[in-house]
Amino acid sequence: MITNIELIRFKKFHTGNFALKGEGISLLAGPNNSGKSTLLHALAVWSFCVFVLRQSKGDAAVLSGYSGQGTGISEENFSPINLPDLKHLWCQLKPGGHGTDGYSLSIKVDWMDADKQAQTLTIKLSFTNDRLFIKAENSSLLLVKHLPNILYLPPVAGLDAREPYATQAIRRAKLGRGMAGSILRNILLDLRNRNDEARTKLKGSKAKISSKDLRELRATDPWERLQEALRRTFEVELVVGDYDETYHTSISVFVQPITWNGTTNRYTKSGAKRDLMVEGSGALQWICVYAYAVNPEHDVLLLDEPDAHLHSSLQSVLMDELRQLLRENNKQVLMATHSREVLLTSPVEEIFGFNSKRPKYLVKEHQRTSLFAGLGEDYDPFIDKLRKSKRVFFAENESDFKVLQTVAKQLGKTLPEFTFYPTTESHKERRKFYLKLKSAIPELKAISLRDRDEKPINQVCETTLRDKSDNHKEECFFSRTWRRREIENYAFVLQAIARAANIGAEDLKSWWEEEMGLAPMFDYTNADGPLDNMQCKDPLNRKLKELKLSTMDVWTTMSEDEIHGDVKILVSQMAEF
Repeated sequence: MITNIELIRFKKFHTGNFALKGEGISLLAGPNNSGKSTLLHALAVWSFCVFVLRQSKGDAAVLSGYSGQGTGISEENFSPINLPDLKHLWCQLKPGGHGTDGYSLSIKVDWMDADKQAQTLTIKLSFTNDRLFIKAENSSLLLVKHLPNILYLPPVAGLDAREPYATQAIRRAKLGRGMAGSILRNILLDLRNRNDEARTKLKGSKAKISSKDLRELRATDPWERLQEALRRTFEVELVVGDYDETYHTSISVFVQPITWNGTTNRYTKSGAKRDLMVEGSGALQWICVYAYAVNPEHDVLLLDEPDAHLHSSLQSVLMDELRQLLRENNKQVLMATHSREVLLTSPVEEIFGFNSKRPKYLVKEHQRTSLFAGLGEDYDPFIDKLRKSKRVFFAENESDFKVLQTVAKQLGKTLPEFTFYPTTESHKERRKFYLKLKSAIPELKAISLRDRDEKPINQVCETTLRDKSDNHKEECFFSRTWRRREIENYAFVLQAIARAANIGAEDLKSWWEEEMGLAPMFDYTNADGPLDNMQCKDPLNRKLKELKLSTMDVWTTMSEDEIHGDVKILVSQMAEF
């Protein structure tokens, strides 16, 4: 596991020293252009150069005591990272100013090998006549088996429509150019084929694999682990098509929707399978990261913003899965991230901050706040606003929050400043997030608002809207749930809709009766029952679209008497904050 990296004239750093924890996850966090990716690139280049030396000069070229020459490669054969030209490896794009040996750039890596022995190896680079010259020095290695196996994974840029089988050289080049998605099917085919081989070996001459062997296979095999993670997270499985290099010109992978059958205690198909390519960018990113992470060939993973396309809930699931893999397989992950959720919900000691002259791990919670403060308004306006307002309002949509602000004005109430945060998570999950925020901003208070949806109405307190199912002792976190199904149910005021459309209420009678099945002129403003559980959102939006209105148009025309008591209760609570 990597314990230290020392750079001289590499990209952003004229000199740089990075002391790392030799296991687990290290989250590289900091503003843009602070050096996060530079650190990952340095390890990727170091690993590539070790490979080139071994291929060109033999394993002895990276072992202790080697006195031979290094080797040179052309720009077109340089593939670990994507660069306009090789001059961009050097700090300030200046490969000149060579030392006495002609090599002006160096990457020194220290690590602990599998036998818990400290190892070190320095790679030095020179650029002359459009060729990159590479040599190793100061090696402590006696055996190449003690080298760390490093994989650099840039953000996934999508899949190609057709993906041919790729050699290892092509795979390295694609990864280096940021095209991990274009070889994802190759990786999945390899994992599936190894699983087939393992199953064949376990079965032997028997009719089927024994239950004990099958349980162990499912718990340890990379393909089985990937499939189980996909079942839990997305309720899908991957189906890799047959591939024969003498016949097929591309690899096919499909996604099969599944559902759990409680009667048979197994998953069953729940729809037609679809090509992997049509999956959303978030799902593809998740599959790609997990497929590489579960692969036993790599013990050090360099992940460059793997959460870039993921919803916050998927980011959390991915982090949980990565941590589980690390606990079981003794891997090391260096992960550059800009994710607020990841940085706020991860242990502070995992965060390697780049907001100072000397990047280092955080130790105290207040350093997390300082980290976000250093990122600035452009990087994370949420944190900056939150530090000023010290009040956060959680809801599924910002439109809900704006409705409450509008109603407050109509009721003549002044609301304090809230920082809005959109989320579909439960009150419980929001509270976990809030507590992380509060550890950095102690004065923080929060209101969490959710639609009731299918939850029984008796789970919501009639006088306070407190969600009775969310029991907790956190004094400054208020769980609130609408008593009606959704906030749109409170906008179903016939007179207000007519007023907003500048028509008579009589003109809406037929729609009111036919669409909703309600007595046309009944005052439902504060009535309990008729509108509590109805699906009002879609019919209301259809009618408002026909009338060329928005829901906000209806709210702004409501009189105080037409505003439901539940809405008034919540606005009053917000005002008291």
